Formats: sequence, C-alpha cells, structure tokens
Amino acid sequence: MSSLRISGIVLLLAFLGVAALRTVAMRREQQATQVEAAQKERVREFWNTYRKASQALATNDLQAAIPLYQAALSLKPDHEDSLYYLGNCYFQSGRYQEALSMYERLITVHPLGSSRGYMQRALVHACLETSAPFDLQKAERYFREALRVDPDSGAQMGLGEVAVLQGAWPKAWDALQVANADNAMSVAAPYLLGYLRWRADEQAEAWRWFRLAVQRVEVKKPPVAWSEEGNVKADPKLRWQALARQSVFGSHWLRLLDYVKQPDLSPSLMEREYQRLQGVLTAAQKRVRG
Repeated sequence: MSSLRISGIVLLLAFLGVAALRTVAMRREQQATQVEAAQKERVREFWNTYRKASQALATNDLQAAIPLYQAALSLKPDHEDSLYYLGNCYFQSGRYQEALSMYERLITVHPLGSSRGYMQRALVHACLETSAPFDLQKAERYFREALRVDPDSGAQMGLGEVAVLQGAWPKAWDALQVANADNAMSVAAPYLLGYLRWRADEQAEAWRWFRLAVQRVEVKKPPVAWSEEGNVKADPKLRWQALARQSVFGSHWLRLLDYVKQPDLSPSLMEREYQRLQGVLTAAQKRVRG
C-alpha cells in the first residue's frame, strides 16, 4: 500500500475521530443544557409553590397551606422555612405528631442554628390542649436547647412559662424577671409576673404588673414584614397574634387587647383574668401529677 494511500486513511480516521468527539461533546452539552433547564424549572416551581403556601398561611387557610408546603418540600426537602411553617400549620391544626416530625427534620437540617425547631418542639410539649403530648420535662429541655443555640430566641420566656405550669413559683419569678429585662416589649412576662403577685395576695404589685402588660399591648408600631404570617404586612393585631403563638399562655394574655380602649380598666378585670388563669393552671398541674 502506497504511503499516499496510508496517509489518506489516517486523515480519514482522524477526521472521523474528531467528528465523533464533537458529536459526543455536543450531546453532553445538550444534556447539560437540559439538566440546567430542568433545575431552573424546578427552582422556579419551588418558589412559586412556596409563595402560594405563604399566601395561604397569611390568610390562615391552613388546609390550603399544608399541601402547598408539602409540595414545596418535595421539590426542596431541606428548605428550612418550609419545614418550619409546615410544622406550624400542623401544630395549629392539632396534628401534633406531624408537627414534631417537621421540627425534628428542621433541627436535623440545621442542628447548630435551628433554635426555631427546639422552640416549637418545646411549645408542642407545653401545649395546654387536651390532645397535645403534654410533657413539661421535654418542654423545659427543648427550651434550654433553644436558649443554648440562640440566647435571643425567646426561650427564656418559655422557661418561665414552664415553671409557672410546674407550680415552681420562685423559679418562675426569677425566669420571668430575666425575660422581662431581656425584652421590654414582652406582654407575657408582666402578665405572668402580675399573676404571681396576685396569687401571693400582693394586690398592688399584681395590679402594677397587669397594667404594664395592657400598656405594652397598646403600643402601636408601623406595619412591618412579619415572617410568621407568611411575610405579609402585618397590622399590630396580627403581630400580637403571631407573637401569642410563640407563647405557652399566648391565648390568655392576648385577651388584653380587649382592654386597651376600655376607659374603666380596673382591678376587678385583673381579678377576673387571674381567676380564669388559676383554673387553667389547676387543671395543668393535675396533668403534671397524673
């Protein structure tokens, strides 16, 4: 075979090799483009679904929000806010075990930074609803974990509330004093400090703390973005409702909103409030002993 013919064959093989390589490269590029496009579509779908879930939560439509957050998590399983808000939806719906599962996943995703997961697990175990998994030892442990992870998490207030439920009055007083000093806007702290003075038959001190709690509810602020409400513009009432969900006794001190514009605020109203709270605590302490 002549050298010329051999050279031609070599050139042809080289050309075919180059063409094959180019074809493979083009296919890989097309596949990469398709994968990238699919990933972008998945991201777009996630954020659209998450926004819809947040809008449903903002209107307190939990039945619509739950499947939307579930869909969002199917697209992005480790998204912290979706885990948190889905857990909250379950919690508010009385689906306590499912809520605990979401909060556990949240802690697993971000163990060193998820004070929210610990806080919410504590609140579930301190929940006063009869069907809730009431366990004050667990509640206290999780509040302490939240405090360890983030001293500004609000867990100090939770520890004071648990101590009130336990009937550990000196412990409750100390914890609530710290919580009140840490947060000059807290309503729960003066409300419960007033209760502790009331049960000790120190009426003047009880009335001072109770009035302070009412005054703090009365504070008006401009609308702010409030993530607990699905990142909507929240008026003061919505803000207090969101904060009340982060408090064991939130549904009780939230009633103080009804007293804000009453010209005849009097110790008799305080007496009625604390008598009602006393009944709640008596029932809770029976559960602790039982």
